[in-house]
Amino acid sequence: MVPIAGQVARIERAAAFLSNGMSLGRCPEAADDRRRAMPAKMIGNGLRELDLFLTDLIAEARRIDRLGAGAGDDPGVRPGSRLSSAAEAWHRAGPQLGLKGEGRMVLRGLRAAQNRLCFGRLRRADSEAAMQRACADYARLAGDVLAAVQARRSGDGGLAITAR
Repeated sequence: MVPIAGQVARIERAAAFLSNGMSLGRCPEAADDRRRAMPAKMIGNGLRELDLFLTDLIAEARRIDRLGAGAGDDPGVRPGSRLSSAAEAWHRAGPQLGLKGEGRMVLRGLRAAQNRLCFGRLRRADSEAAMQRACADYARLAGDVLAAVQARRSGDGGLAITAR
């Protein structure tokens, strides 16, 4: 399996885990209770992790696009070259990969929400729903990156990247 499909699956699992109150159990009532009990800082930190996962995914997609089949299994993320946010990575790689510009605006909004949750003292009443929407947005945007890479690789006669 090409590493990028695995990275997308990891983001989807992490988003589902955070969205479900840090559990993928089958008891919705318990998940609701856990989500309501999650402190704002925990939600913000979870969203930051999703942002970092997506940042690395975009960097990998850009590397695969640049190197083609010669990209190999090395994820290509190097210390010192890591971008600080998925919005920045989307801005830099988006045009090259054919990603839609509105993804960057969504990511900028998500980054602001992370900061409010991480550094704010109070958790608002709508934080639970906002967290679930943010998790869904991260998973959707990761899928968009994978689809863009697949379209570019299969459109030029290159290696098609299989999904999950």
